[in-house]
Amino acid sequence: MEPWIHSETREAPGLPHHLSVRVPRRNFEGLFQHALRPSGPFAQALRDVGYDPDTVEEVLPLEVWRASLAVARRHACPGLASEDANRVLGTHYVEGFAQTLVGRIFAAAAPLLGAERCLARLPTYLRAGRDDMKLVLQPVRAREWVAHVVDADPLPDFVAGVMEQVLRRTRVLPRVDVLERAEQAYSLRIRWDEA
Repeated sequence: MEPWIHSETREAPGLPHHLSVRVPRRNFEGLFQHALRPSGPFAQALRDVGYDPDTVEEVLPLEVWRASLAVARRHACPGLASEDANRVLGTHYVEGFAQTLVGRIFAAAAPLLGAERCLARLPTYLRAGRDDMKLVLQPVRAREWVAHVVDADPLPDFVAGVMEQVLRRTRVLPRVDVLERAEQAYSLRIRWDEA
């Protein structure tokens, strides 16, 4: 079977790769404004690390995204280990994204597309949120794929949560496991059963 590959990356000249990465505001809006809806100390902590929901900037630095996720782990997932909290936040991210204009279209189409066609489109969806990442998907057997992700600043458990929730939208029972972790890459095993 043929792998689905998305290999383009963009980097600002003269900057270390992770410092040149920008994250679209819609990523923040999906997770925070639509899913988690922070208020009080949670909202203030987000402003303190550089995310203000009233910002007019279309993109924010990766460092602000990472710091915002750390704030979310503390406020929305207290008591969970970092990996478990990241997986939960990945699930929330998809649910929040599904409430945006583009996300509503995806949410309506997902059950019609099915699990394999949604997975095949993940490289495109991933680039919409982080154009610096590279995702290679390889079907292994029926209802099992492997994903290899190259990311200068990886969060494999967050992406595993995203993938599980995307697959749930296709009306299957998914399980995504982190197989390998490296400094700038990771591998995920994606499996599902029919609901």
